[in-house]
Amino acid sequence: MTKIDKETLKVFEKLEKLNPEAKFLSESALSTVNDWVDTGCMVLNAIISGSLYGGVPMGRITGFSGPSAAGKTYIINKILANGQKKGMVPVIFDTEAAIDASSTVGVGLDSDSVKYVPVQTVEDCRNQISAFLDGVIEAKMRDKFILSIDSLGNLASQKEIDDAEKGKTAMDMGTRAKGLKSMMRLLTFKAAQAGVTILFSNHTYDDPAAMFPTLVKAQSGGKGPVYLASVLVQLAKRDEKHDASRGSSDELLPEANKVSGTTLRALTVKNRFVPPFLECEVYLNFKRGLDKYSGLREMAVNHGVIVQTGSTFQLPSEKEGVPGKKIGYYKNWKDDETLWDEVILPGLEEKLKKQYSYSVD
Repeated sequence: MTKIDKETLKVFEKLEKLNPEAKFLSESALSTVNDWVDTGCMVLNAIISGSLYGGVPMGRITGFSGPSAAGKTYIINKILANGQKKGMVPVIFDTEAAIDASSTVGVGLDSDSVKYVPVQTVEDCRNQISAFLDGVIEAKMRDKFILSIDSLGNLASQKEIDDAEKGKTAMDMGTRAKGLKSMMRLLTFKAAQAGVTILFSNHTYDDPAAMFPTLVKAQSGGKGPVYLASVLVQLAKRDEKHDASRGSSDELLPEANKVSGTTLRALTVKNRFVPPFLECEVYLNFKRGLDKYSGLREMAVNHGVIVQTGSTFQLPSEKEGVPGKKIGYYKNWKDDETLWDEVILPGLEEKLKKQYSYSVD
């Protein structure tokens, strides 16, 4: 630790009188994430926080973007439920009037302890969340609340509403995008001050002006959410045909039986905690939800924790010239808790800490 001399400390005293939040980086609550909220899926935790046991950062803003039915609302509600298990109180700002209390029970939310706030305009959302954060700061209730906005893409500007009521059909020329950027600027700092974890969902679309397909999709509402979120996860999906190994569906209608779930591809297009552009695939079953262990085998293979040869697997060699221990087909060891808990997960966590972290080396 570098020692600061008395003359330097005396200079800082003037600054601290003007701004009580001015502290050394290691001492500031605003600059430190002390805990994370589990996403409900280990590989998703890993690409966001760099740890299988992490998740979304508390006291920061995390966004999930993607096309319709890509699992954004499910993942956010799952995080709210896990926050609730940590003693946090969920607050849902619903812009779509689409949430159903009974559906939240399936992800583990206790709806009796969730504050529900319907909002329609950017201005209402900004003012109400700002007032709420002010109340949290005044009450000194850091890390007590977890808040979601579902979704940013459906928020209208007050001008849009007024024009629609007057029968005007002219486009809103940037009022909404400017309002969203203003809202995000305001909430980013206040959320850190209040220690309130904020999650939001947003819609993505292909930019018609782009000459070629792009990895990072454009988001509804301009660049504000992209610039000001600490973490931004882009989701994509592909439908999966029914697989009997993933559970019986005899009771389902023939049409519904064609698809049993969706494989979601998650890509971190922005991350202030670990390097961005990390990705993983997870399986979201329509009946059982997000599989906590989905994607772990693939991540373990990619990081050399286990070695795949054809359709069989083995542990890495511990000595040059000596093959590693064979563990066979995946079906033979996928439920082996001892192998997972004592070998694969600790080995993978160690690899992630080295590869998914910034280093001065």
